[in-house]
Amino acid sequence: DATFMRRLCIDITGSLPAGDAVSKFLTDKDPNKRDKLIDQLLASPRYADYFANKWNSVLRNQRTTTSGKTVTFGFHKFVRDSMASNVPYTQFVRTLLTASGDARANPAANWFAQVSTPVTQAEDVAQLFLGLRIQCAHCHHHPYEKWNQDDYFGMTAFFSRVKRTNGKQKKDRSMIISHNPGAAKMRNPRTGKDVLPAGLDGEPLTIDPKQDPRVKLVEWMTAPENPFFAKALVNRYWRHFFGRGIVDPEDDMRVTNPPSNPELLAALEESFIKSN
Repeated sequence: DATFMRRLCIDITGSLPAGDAVSKFLTDKDPNKRDKLIDQLLASPRYADYFANKWNSVLRNQRTTTSGKTVTFGFHKFVRDSMASNVPYTQFVRTLLTASGDARANPAANWFAQVSTPVTQAEDVAQLFLGLRIQCAHCHHHPYEKWNQDDYFGMTAFFSRVKRTNGKQKKDRSMIISHNPGAAKMRNPRTGKDVLPAGLDGEPLTIDPKQDPRVKLVEWMTAPENPFFAKALVNRYWRHFFGRGIVDPEDDMRVTNPPSNPELLAALEESFIKSN
């Protein structure tokens, strides 16, 4: 019990349990006390603090010459509030990837200020939210995966209409993110042909020029039948709690890097989807 409590507190809150809490837990005869402790820790402010720091790190929240502390702190608060209120993961990602407006008023838009080009945006989304490293397919067919350049630029095309404009305030200036109406597409430099937006292993989409392509990307990503989205998240969290992903590294889920326990990964993925 003592070891369980210590490890649980470190993994969920990033801190050691208080002495009086330890004494109370060790003398508790309730057979469900471990489940109750998990729920208690997940509902605590320390959980939100700890996981907000982890997510802010992978989402590249940092102060730059174009984003001052107001925007940086605002983005951190957006992530922390999402953790504290148990916002569904699909909703969290949708809010982040479709964010528009001044990053001061809509802190989620700060991600587009930090990750500034369609290429880096597509690569980050694939690696962080789908567990796939598609960078190699930028210049040639991926040597260890099935993705080719059209797959790569199909993902990039979802971000081809993102417009970034500097805020007017000189001090602590933020970025204004908006949809620039027009045909969503990206040029494949090897073939010289335009590539329409398409999810990995998905069909190319002809999107109304007035519609933001990012919305279609998130619809594809968060669909229950998406083969990458939920699997990448449960594998990332497994790595946090057990030190090694079922697929390791956790963001390199290619066919030539199979899971150590495919049945376990599939069961976790199914459970996560059913939980909404």
